[in-house]
Amino acid sequence: MLKRVKFISVTVAILLIISSLSAGCSNAKTTSGSNNLKGSKIATFGRLGSWPKPPLYQGNYFSSGGVGWPVQAAVFEGLYEFIRVSNRLYPRLATALPENKGNESIIHLRKGVKWNDGKPFTSKDIWAFYILNNGTFITRFLNSIEIPDDYTVIFKWADPQPNEEIKNMLIAQDTQGTIPYHIFSKYVDKANEILSRLPTTNDLDKRGPFTKLIDDKASAELNENWNAFIKYKLKYPIGTGPFMVKTVTSAQLIMEKNPYYYNKDKVKFDRIKLYQTDQAGGLALIQSGKIAQTDYSPTKDIMETILRKNKDMVFYKMKDEADLGVIFNIKMKPFDDVNFRRAVQYIADRKKIRDAANWAATVGDISVIGMPLNLMNWINDDVRKKMTKFIYDPDKAAALLQQDGWQKGSDGIWRDKNGKIYNLSIGAPSSFGMAVNASEILAEQFTAFGLPTKLSAVDDSIYYTNARRPNNKYHMSTDWIDVTWNFLHPWFALSEFWRGAQASYANFPIVTKKGKDYGKLDMKLPGPDGKIIDINETIDKLLYMNDEDMRKAVSALAWIANENAFGLDYFLNSSSIFINKAIIDENTLPMHNLFSKYNRDMPLPTNPVDEEAVYELNYGFDGGMLLLVNGTWKPGEKAYNDK
Repeated sequence: MLKRVKFISVTVAILLIISSLSAGCSNAKTTSGSNNLKGSKIATFGRLGSWPKPPLYQGNYFSSGGVGWPVQAAVFEGLYEFIRVSNRLYPRLATALPENKGNESIIHLRKGVKWNDGKPFTSKDIWAFYILNNGTFITRFLNSIEIPDDYTVIFKWADPQPNEEIKNMLIAQDTQGTIPYHIFSKYVDKANEILSRLPTTNDLDKRGPFTKLIDDKASAELNENWNAFIKYKLKYPIGTGPFMVKTVTSAQLIMEKNPYYYNKDKVKFDRIKLYQTDQAGGLALIQSGKIAQTDYSPTKDIMETILRKNKDMVFYKMKDEADLGVIFNIKMKPFDDVNFRRAVQYIADRKKIRDAANWAATVGDISVIGMPLNLMNWINDDVRKKMTKFIYDPDKAAALLQQDGWQKGSDGIWRDKNGKIYNLSIGAPSSFGMAVNASEILAEQFTAFGLPTKLSAVDDSIYYTNARRPNNKYHMSTDWIDVTWNFLHPWFALSEFWRGAQASYANFPIVTKKGKDYGKLDMKLPGPDGKIIDINETIDKLLYMNDEDMRKAVSALAWIANENAFGLDYFLNSSSIFINKAIIDENTLPMHNLFSKYNRDMPLPTNPVDEEAVYELNYGFDGGMLLLVNGTWKPGEKAYNDK
């Protein structure tokens, strides 16, 4: 899934992009005579990326702004790599899948692993990750993490325990190799000292990390220690992954092969060069042959133009687990009124939005449900029948607004019951092209209906600060709104929606009193049967439930989100990816024998082997550098052209 590709308005974009592509094609032709010659012995893997611009760039994975994408995937590793759609796990820092025995999950670590500063990586570093980063969700299921030797980690589960599949998922979702103990021991040891003196509890409602009962004093101490840790700056990231950052500018970031990497002989590319630019610049780079791979879902005509102009490009399509849309700020008028939020659902012509942003996507009939549309099979039939279907119907939108006291003036502009006119705002990160294109269409539809709406597409660093707590500057914030970043399971999606970024965009009520519950979701709403549901409590208990109870709870949470219309779901994404088969050896790519048949516009795979191989192409799905790490991707002839 593409999270960041810069925006230009739809009308202007077509002209600029075609111009850029033509220029790129011309450049490609002028160099084609030397393409068969290796102008460099360095195999370069080019990608579009996003990172904090110097002097803000730093190497602490957890500090504000992060280390950039896909830097974090190239430099850092977890115990496992996972493929979101298939839930398949691949060992990375671990040698094999967990051995689940009773209340223990035993994991053996690879030997000879080093951080890229040359220091040994041991089980103490895994322990350090969970002790310092003790807010990680899995810690609430654990009694402890034991490290009997340098290469063994034992997760000891508290009762009640999740099932074995969920245990493996909870372990695999974390990127554990991000807190080197030899660097951050001061903060790790402080967190351990605080946790060690606390009593334990069997009360699920009160249980904190490692079953500890966290009082207000301990909570404050842990937070103070964590805040001190994230202020600790490193020049460049220190990880165990196959690449390490060498140089950073505002436009380019260079990573070179980590000389200490345990599998360095399998990694066939020597360097990753990232480019940070706008949409026109990014597309020109793709066309010019500098980009090896990019997860990007363009309009159909742009995709066809790219393939026609650059014969090295291959376009893959794949299933996704994310819905694009906007989240409403429910504390900003008029979106504080559920009747208004429900009415405006009918203004959106989602099919037109889909066609402008991602022609292969799937449109639904919901507002939001807290999980992607392809998890709707978790909603029980009786609840699904009760859910309001929000389908484009501007007359119905007008009728609902009138019922709520709104009136449309002679100037065509709607006014609320107090006669107030609203100028609505939609925020979007300017590098997220698909999102900005979609939200521009929504803004046009709202404005044409009589609700003046302006799209504000701003730099990522500004957008996320503006859109989330405590600023919440927009009426509507654009992002992946019904999504699972982890495994294909409702809990991961619902937790993200109700307690993650979406909750911050929506400005959902949270506990404001200092203490162990500070910052937690504080929402209790009626479910489909009219009974009040504590949403945060329900999510906490979800993974302890049997299948029947879990489906009932998932259904109720989806119904609540839909009926309260906390956002507007545009569509279920169909993700896609461009691969340059001259930079990555085409014989290492899925379905390469069919490139000619489909003229490099590849269909959705029809067999499980091809399907899994296509999923693994996309960093957004496998969360890392799997195909570089395991040696599947080998350099093609043009990988050596970069100077």
